[in-house]
Amino acid sequence: MKAKSRREKPKPQEAKRVPELIWLKVAYNFHSYAYRDPRSAFASAVALPVLSPTTILLGVASTLFQLGQANEAKSFLQVSDQCEVRIDPPNGAVFFRAFHQVRRYETDKHDKPAEGKINPRLGLTNINQGTREYGLLEGPMTIFLGVPKDLIEAAKMALTNLTHLGTHDSLCSLVGEVETCAEPEDVVYAPREELAQRIRDCGIPALGQGITIVTLSRFKSPPTAQPVSEHWYMAGGDDTELVKYAIPGHFEGTSRGKIYRKR
Repeated sequence: MKAKSRREKPKPQEAKRVPELIWLKVAYNFHSYAYRDPRSAFASAVALPVLSPTTILLGVASTLFQLGQANEAKSFLQVSDQCEVRIDPPNGAVFFRAFHQVRRYETDKHDKPAEGKINPRLGLTNINQGTREYGLLEGPMTIFLGVPKDLIEAAKMALTNLTHLGTHDSLCSLVGEVETCAEPEDVVYAPREELAQRIRDCGIPALGQGITIVTLSRFKSPPTAQPVSEHWYMAGGDDTELVKYAIPGHFEGTSRGKIYRKR
C-alpha cells in the first residue's frame, strides 16, 4: 500500500456560486427627490438623477426590517452583492440647492481607547448646517432588480412598501404594481466597461441619444455592519466600491442649478 505524501497538493478553490436571478420591475413617482453623489461632501451634497445599486439594495433590506421581516432582511443582505440593479431614469429633472440642517450619527472615529477617550455621544445625532441639491423630476423612475428565486416574495413586499429612496426626505410612491420581467437589455445603466462590451456584442439603440458618465456605489462583497447598540447597526467598511456608470441623457448648467434631460 502506497504511503500518502506528507505534502498534498492544495485542492482547487471552488468557484463562487451565482444564483439564478428573477427580475422585478417597479416604477416610483417622487414627491421630493434627493440623492447624493457618493463623491460629494455630506454637508454640501451634489445630486444625481439615478440611485446607486447599494441604495436600492439597502432600501429593500431596511423596508423588510421595518415590516418586521428580520430573517428575510438578513437573508437578502447575505446575497445582496450577487443581486443586480438597472435603473431607467426619469425623463428629466431640475435640480436646485437648499439650505438645511444636517443630522449625522456620532461615531467612534476619534476614539483613543488606550488613553481612555471614548465618545460619550456614540450612536446619537450631531446637527450642523449644510446645503443639498434637491430635484423636481419629470415622470417616474423605473427600477429593475434581479434577485435569487427564494427571495422573490420578500423583495416584492419591500418594493411595494418603499416610502423613500435616497435620503429620508426623498419621498416616493408606487406606480402600478411590482411585476416580474425579463432582464432589461436596452436600459443604459451599466458600468462603463460592461457597457462597452454590450455595444461590441449587439449595440444599444438608445446610445444614439447620448450618454453621461456618473459615479455610483455598488457592493463587491456581502455588506457587513458593526453593532452600536442592541437595536441598530452602523454600516461601512470595504464591502463597497465606487464605479463609473453610464446613463442616458445629459446635463445643462444654469445660474441657479442644473437640468438633466434624458433625451
